[in-house]
Amino acid sequence: MEELTFHRFNEEACRMHKEEDGLYRRFARHFGLSDSALWILYALEATKEPVTQTELCGYLSLSKQTVNSGLKQLEQEGYIRLTSGPGRKKYLQLTSQGEPLTARTVRPILAAEERAFLGMTEEERASLLALERKYLELLFRESEPILNLSQEE
Repeated sequence: MEELTFHRFNEEACRMHKEEDGLYRRFARHFGLSDSALWILYALEATKEPVTQTELCGYLSLSKQTVNSGLKQLEQEGYIRLTSGPGRKKYLQLTSQGEPLTARTVRPILAAEERAFLGMTEEERASLLALERKYLELLFRESEPILNLSQEE
């Protein structure tokens, strides 16, 4: 078996990331949604509770501007509403119109994800998470010298 160099690893990891991203983009197009609208509905369904726009941005790792454009689309179409919370917080919730949309779009995606998850053994599931966590921890450690360098040097 050929040695897995960093270059080959990086190419394959990037290819898989693009394939996964492309799959969710296809889901969005299939359901007539923008990517951001699909991810907002996904987050609302996955969390099962009202969230703020800031919490949503963190959950999705998307910019506020991207989330805001999806929110405006969903709100104008009557699928979500903003409700007041403590202080000045506004929470996003599905409307009675948004519930069937989510049932038709996001729930089948979550079910497919769960079936894919269940297609792995318990050991494979644990290994996948453990290896992802280890790689991320190592990457953070290796990033520190770069992030601690002054941009003027």
